[in-house]
Amino acid sequence: MNPLLIVILAIGLFQRDALCYPTKNEFEDKIVVLKNEEMLPTILDCPYEVEENPTGLTVKWFRDGKTMYQWLFGQIPHAFPDFVNEIDISYEGSTDPYKQYSSLALINPTIGTTGNYKCLVHTQKQIQTSNQRVQVIDVRNYTLELNHNKIHNETQLKCTVTNVYPRPSITIVSNDQDVVKREPANVEENEEGYFNGTAVVAVYDTDDDPDAYQCFVSFEGYSENLTTIATSASAGVSHVDFNLWLFCFLYYLLSKLGILN
Repeated sequence: MNPLLIVILAIGLFQRDALCYPTKNEFEDKIVVLKNEEMLPTILDCPYEVEENPTGLTVKWFRDGKTMYQWLFGQIPHAFPDFVNEIDISYEGSTDPYKQYSSLALINPTIGTTGNYKCLVHTQKQIQTSNQRVQVIDVRNYTLELNHNKIHNETQLKCTVTNVYPRPSITIVSNDQDVVKREPANVEENEEGYFNGTAVVAVYDTDDDPDAYQCFVSFEGYSENLTTIATSASAGVSHVDFNLWLFCFLYYLLSKLGILN
């Protein structure tokens, strides 16, 4: 075979192998809930296997394509300048000397910590990657109000939430399921990257019994909701827990059954 052709084929095979390296996406999204008190580091692990006595072992971490962190086996790991205050480079994630500093320890999280993270591991013989998404939830300074305005047999309900992250979903329900008109929720991002939103529904009520209304604010992938209630006898109540909503509902049910008469 022509020696030049052999070289061309070898280069082609090398590039194919270098580009088509194994990729792992086996992690669920990691949820980070910001709190007022000091938080423990958020640890992202980088799973990989290397050959015996690997040479040139390097581990790199990226967020949204930007290099954050690098560890060369046998050297001290370092964070890149834009991420110095976000990473604990002294964190040791494994007793295996070939994985000692492979994990990423995120400290001082903010809403900017949200992103798609990639770990890249390579030696002279192989390259491996793994991906994970981090989603920050910040409701430390939110406000939530549910107000209503009754005109004849129709009640207009307006739920307003401010200063939350990420983008919320807002849902209003009534205790007797008599919502007849629902407008699309309006959610906007402010200059600081947080979200403010409103939802409006119309309720048609044909009786004089007290009604309870509840607003749910939820976030994708997060199991806990922000809630508030209002009753037809009040102008609006904020930050009321589920027990009060349950009391209103039971009162309504008992009055319907005639037990309170």
